[in-house]
Amino acid sequence: MKIRSLIGLVLLTASTSVPAQTTMAEFTSELFATVLYSAVGIVMGIIGFKVVDWLTPGSLAEEVAHKENRALAILAGSMMLGVCIIIASVLVS
Repeated sequence: MKIRSLIGLVLLTASTSVPAQTTMAEFTSELFATVLYSAVGIVMGIIGFKVVDWLTPGSLAEEVAHKENRALAILAGSMMLGVCIIIASVLVS
């Protein structure tokens, strides 16, 4: 019962905090930065996929799409996830 009351207290405290006032110019600049970082991240993810495709023998996309090689799809997906985590951590810092 103490855990529920503690969670309720934390939620109540978090919901009563006063939000920071932002101007439209600040909002626009932050929106632009978000879109720009997203585009950079997507382009870098695509470049990472192409590098992985270049390092593996054969065409990675053709193996996954046409020959339905699930093991290669899992390998490519995990490598892409790793590359995207690295890119996201670099862009956030």
